[in-house]
Amino acid sequence: MKTIVIVGGGYAGINLVDSLKKEWKEEMGITLQVILIDKHEYHFRKVLLVKAITEHTDELNIKIPFDTYIDKGISFMQGEFIQLKEEEKKVVIKQARDEVIEVDYDMLAMTLGSKVKDQHAFTGGVILKDLASAQQMREQLDHIMQERKTDNINKEKNVNIALVGGGITGIETACELAVWLKKQYRSNGMNEDKVNVLLIDSHSHLLHQAPHHISLKLQKRMRKLGVTFMPNSRVKQYKAGSLLCENGTEINVDYCMVSAGVEVNPIVKELQLPLTKQGQLIVNDYYQVEGRNDIFAIGDCAQIIDAVSHEADGMTCKEAIPQAQRLAKTMQNMMHHSSHPIAHKSMPVTLFCVSIGPKDGFVWIQKWGMNFTITGSLGLKLREYTWKSASLV
Repeated sequence: MKTIVIVGGGYAGINLVDSLKKEWKEEMGITLQVILIDKHEYHFRKVLLVKAITEHTDELNIKIPFDTYIDKGISFMQGEFIQLKEEEKKVVIKQARDEVIEVDYDMLAMTLGSKVKDQHAFTGGVILKDLASAQQMREQLDHIMQERKTDNINKEKNVNIALVGGGITGIETACELAVWLKKQYRSNGMNEDKVNVLLIDSHSHLLHQAPHHISLKLQKRMRKLGVTFMPNSRVKQYKAGSLLCENGTEINVDYCMVSAGVEVNPIVKELQLPLTKQGQLIVNDYYQVEGRNDIFAIGDCAQIIDAVSHEADGMTCKEAIPQAQRLAKTMQNMMHHSSHPIAHKSMPVTLFCVSIGPKDGFVWIQKWGMNFTITGSLGLKLREYTWKSASLV
């Protein structure tokens, strides 16, 4: 029986498990066993992290036990990946009570993913990186509101919440906060019009990959929720209630949050495998790590480039699904000694889905040089579909 080991239970990892199960069908557990390794006992739906600030986490289904994905021929091992023994075809993991074990493989898939950046280009501000930081933000924002409620002198002053970083996470966080804060103000008998959420970014428009007129449509919907976009603004420092931009602009805010983006899982740098300058694994058209036949990488930890368009896949969950599907087919073909590996292709359309608060969504699609947008409840349903499909729920 052959063994495929998958290291990392993020979006790429669980979708590869699912795709292998579909490719092998009844052979699973007879000619092939799959071992999924992750340091946690659950798959974490990090796309929902922004909602953990404004909603109760037990209602979000944000942690899915890996046992959910286990089936015939598939097993899960909890442990921290600490070493690759390439010549021996083993991975080394550290389990509970610091027990170190080695796991043999015939083929190895690196799906180590990414992490939220702990550092950003300026000092100050709070980063949303896990459930603990989400809870901390909720408590701090609630404290600001309660202070304003009991302060007769400053009660009618605006409360300004800044969010630095206008990517998808920044957009979704700003909109969720605006809706939630205004609702909190209303329920406490306060004037919701005093709530201002500022989304600050160094680019000239949101969804900077999209044409400017598409961005303006998005901004218009965000303004209705109370979110103001500040373009071409690179923040230098946040200190004592003041944001200082590199162009000299100073903005007074009551709270500053940072959407710093993601970076490759730092363990990747310790693998002694070929890396790009950005720290991603270098792979060929079939997701094989450069110079290796039996080690593969997909998802955020790998730089995956379309051989025809020369465009690199983005570091979002929507790319992980087709990558996993192709890799499963390639692994099956290789184990069956077929000469037909499945080469990588970029998505046939440019697609971005964004939630705009709890009741609205914005989808931008570009195909054949034309631009399409879907908004409102249908846009939100499509966004929710991407969240669910990426985690196989």
